[in-house]
Amino acid sequence: MFARRPRRAVARRARRPEAERYTEAELRRRKARPNWWGIAGAQVTSWIALGPSFLPRTWWMTAGSLAFSQLYGYGIGSSLRWVRRSIMPFLRRSFPGTDFARVPDGLTQAWRISVVSTLVGGTLWAFGASVPRQREIARLVDRLPPSARTQLAGIAAGTGLTTLALGAIALFRLQSRGMRRLLQRFLPALAAPFSGAFVTFAATYYLNRSVLWDRLMTMLRGRAAERNLQPLPGRTAPEQLERSGSSPSYEPFSTLGRHGKAIVSDGPRRADIERYWRARGNGSGPSDEEILEPIRAYVGLRAQVSIPDAAKRAVRELKRAGGFEREHLCIAVGTGTGWLSDWSMGSFEYLTRGNCATVSLQYTVLTSALAIIADRKSPQLTAQRLYREVMLELLKLPPERRPKLYMQGESLGAFGALSVFADAEDMAERLDGAIWAGTPQFSPIWQELNASRAPGSRQILPRVRDGVNIRFSNRSDDLLGPVDGEPYESWSAHRIIFLQHPSDPVVWWHPSLIWQEPEWMREPRGHDVTPGMGWWPWVTFWQVAADMPNSIGSKGGHAHRYFEEYVPAWAQVLGRDEEIAPLTAEVAKYIHPH
Repeated sequence: MFARRPRRAVARRARRPEAERYTEAELRRRKARPNWWGIAGAQVTSWIALGPSFLPRTWWMTAGSLAFSQLYGYGIGSSLRWVRRSIMPFLRRSFPGTDFARVPDGLTQAWRISVVSTLVGGTLWAFGASVPRQREIARLVDRLPPSARTQLAGIAAGTGLTTLALGAIALFRLQSRGMRRLLQRFLPALAAPFSGAFVTFAATYYLNRSVLWDRLMTMLRGRAAERNLQPLPGRTAPEQLERSGSSPSYEPFSTLGRHGKAIVSDGPRRADIERYWRARGNGSGPSDEEILEPIRAYVGLRAQVSIPDAAKRAVRELKRAGGFEREHLCIAVGTGTGWLSDWSMGSFEYLTRGNCATVSLQYTVLTSALAIIADRKSPQLTAQRLYREVMLELLKLPPERRPKLYMQGESLGAFGALSVFADAEDMAERLDGAIWAGTPQFSPIWQELNASRAPGSRQILPRVRDGVNIRFSNRSDDLLGPVDGEPYESWSAHRIIFLQHPSDPVVWWHPSLIWQEPEWMREPRGHDVTPGMGWWPWVTFWQVAADMPNSIGSKGGHAHRYFEEYVPAWAQVLGRDEEIAPLTAEVAKYIHPH
């Protein structure tokens, strides 16, 4: 019995709370120590975050992806520290007489030196390796490479953001403890510990969601609305009766919004199209093929007009201009702010010899980046109602007099327009043709087509139904047959094209990047993506997210910039066998900055 008492005493001492096993001074020192586990985790994820992604990084891109990655790594390291501390009582009970929390000072010092040296050395290595990687990425997407100073500024800013976030978390925990002490006076002892954190979290969420977020969105909408009223330089009301904003138009030029005014003011006129085709002997068409003034019908955003009413106004404007009397009619769904691609509209108008009409309307003043977060329903409702109103007019005409119906959309516009159709088969049946550029992969039809692609075809360039009515393109040559497969079969009468660059983060970003390696990461990389890009949980998600805002900074042909590729794409959709190079140069004359 006497032999067992010391063992029990040791076990009881091992089970005592930390506050009883250490003096007050020791406890203060332990709390003041850095969380080396968290710091180590943050640094390791920093090395990964400095790895390559789609685009060369600005300092703020580096800062953003680095901060979120460091917080993730800090959480992983802190979790491992918590596991270590949790198993200590078990080890003390299993090995009585041993205090695993106390390590000889010499060994502790050596361990800390080795950890700090590894973290510093690893960070220097990651930074040194990231500079040539950024040069490689810049070369692939035809952009200027960032300097080493830019990378250093991003690392410093990202680490600063992480420090601020950790400070905010510590402040939240401190507030929770204070709230818990206050609630203990009024709530049962069992409920108080949970209630402190819950009340603090609820108050923080309410403050951010109902006060700060609402005020931020109100401010952004107000600034966007002011910007929408400011016309782009050099744009004036058109003289052609076939365009909205002209003197007989139902839609005054002043109501069309910033990009709407550019749409009706820019682009080729009948005389431009005629001059080009007459100089080339009218291409492959008959020598006497009539050339007409292309129609552009557009309705701007007005606070007092709903989207369904705006769609009716757009079709009324289209009818006034004679759009239903043309051979080709295109429903164009814009991105945020009402922007439409000059390259797409110009290509469509030149290839149809002006015997065409384009109709569109503005549904928001927000940029696509904000609209995709705050309002995904508006582009879908716009496309659905505009398509419905156009079809109501088309069905009034005898079949032989109905124009061929096309649709086009880029980015958020493609996402909204695809919502018109139940599935890919429905889309191919109800349209004579369409071009979707930079389609976000969370669009259901995009996902359906990728899931049904031919075995062996890559996700970045899927082969669907042997290209009979749907084709994907990374580059213009892909329209005739993917570079890694057999030539396509002949086109059917209904032709759909998806333009998507391998380096376009808008296409490849998806929430599942947080926890799952995507298929395109397990395939050979596209022509403008570095093979060094890899997948890591959480980190890759923020790398691609950081690429998205800067994806429209390219010259064209990469990232989220679709320019010259619209010319051969529309030639394929319209069935026009034209010489593309001179036509591309001609369309380029009417491309203006937006």
